[in-house]
Amino acid sequence: MNSARAIAVIDIGKTNAKLLVWDTQTGNLLFETSRSNLSIDGSRYRHLDTDGLWDFYITALRQAAFETKIGEIIVTTHGATFAMLKGDELALPVVDYENTYNSAINRAYDAVRDAFADSQSPNLPAGLNFGRQIFALEETFPEEIALTTDFLPYPQYWAWKLSGVKACEVTSLGCHSDLWHPHERTWSHLAKTRGWDQKFPPMRKAQDILGMILPDIAQQTGLPTDCNIHCGIHDSNATLVPLIRQLEPPFTLVSSGTWTICFSVGVNSQPALLEDRDTLCNVDLNGNAVPSARFMGGREYAHLANRHHGIPEISAINRLIDQGCFALPSFAEAGGPFVGKPGRIIREDALTSPEDKAALATLYCALMTDYCLEMIESTGPIIVEGPFVANDVLCQLLATIRSQQPVLTTPDSSGTSFGAAMLSNGPFAEQQRQLDRVPTISVLGLQSYRHKWRGLI
Repeated sequence: MNSARAIAVIDIGKTNAKLLVWDTQTGNLLFETSRSNLSIDGSRYRHLDTDGLWDFYITALRQAAFETKIGEIIVTTHGATFAMLKGDELALPVVDYENTYNSAINRAYDAVRDAFADSQSPNLPAGLNFGRQIFALEETFPEEIALTTDFLPYPQYWAWKLSGVKACEVTSLGCHSDLWHPHERTWSHLAKTRGWDQKFPPMRKAQDILGMILPDIAQQTGLPTDCNIHCGIHDSNATLVPLIRQLEPPFTLVSSGTWTICFSVGVNSQPALLEDRDTLCNVDLNGNAVPSARFMGGREYAHLANRHHGIPEISAINRLIDQGCFALPSFAEAGGPFVGKPGRIIREDALTSPEDKAALATLYCALMTDYCLEMIESTGPIIVEGPFVANDVLCQLLATIRSQQPVLTTPDSSGTSFGAAMLSNGPFAEQQRQLDRVPTISVLGLQSYRHKWRGLI
């Protein structure tokens, strides 16, 4: 009988890879380590460093097993990423979704993908639609693709590496893959006609236990041989888990990180989503459609702030508003409501210090978040999680702009890992998160600034 009382969360984001260990009885964080997650410019295409990640996690699990009593492991990863297997090995390196494709492939793919009204997956650039990745690989490497036996969503790839059991799960399929119809809860026409649906293993719930850790992995890490491996979940959907269990709908989650994603949960009627604005339906762990909008908030903030990490003073915000300094989207190449539109700064001469740049980045991200919330017709409380929470000025600006809705924050930046850990079998799964109300602030001319910004974008 497994008597261990901790769950290890393998949390693979696009920018950072982490291992966090949570006590399943108390919900306390027991262990944490991380490394940067860099892709590799391979000879055939840019791909993820799965070998480097595997080495990191074996080492991290060995250290964590020495310090804690781990009885469960669950994986949560970024979306738009799948592994293609040939038996028990990768058929091809795991594609980085930021790869771009030539116009001939894009035109051919666009002609066969499902209508947005059915798939709720917008036509995204690069490889952000997983269907485009498969299509491009079929066109470019037909021999290798013909030999593939399995397509695994990225969380389930790592769960398979740990357990030897292949599975599929709906939250990754529902992440603008072009392979799923969220309202009908079934495979897309594209997936069925091209036979891709047959390459995916049986569907399992995110919290399902696939099996115990493989003996050789247990030996390498020092983990118990009866350590259970869960199926796993898409990272932004992991963040939703504690809120779905805790709050009465409707509510909206603003999940920040490399991507800032707004999830509208429990709305009575579906908003009119716009494909050309990168609105879409994600799918939660229960298979429900979740209207969503997003932009690359973390990446755009870093660009505008020029990597200045300080929190701006309100005086710097007031000064930029008074001088009419605006950042107009977009400052990232992938996704968002203004993708393909070059970003620009009006009155750049007003930026005389690193703090001014951080203030402009803060204003920009608050306005972009507000814009995304409006596109999905957000109602009820707004909960902000992730790195944006550390910027109290950004959260206060959002609370002031959207004063008709309460804005709340989670107390730490481990929302993804925390949510994934709540899929454990311990009492921790029933705990509730602390949510802190964000006060409004007095910023002269903020609503007028917002109105002018909307007119300029």
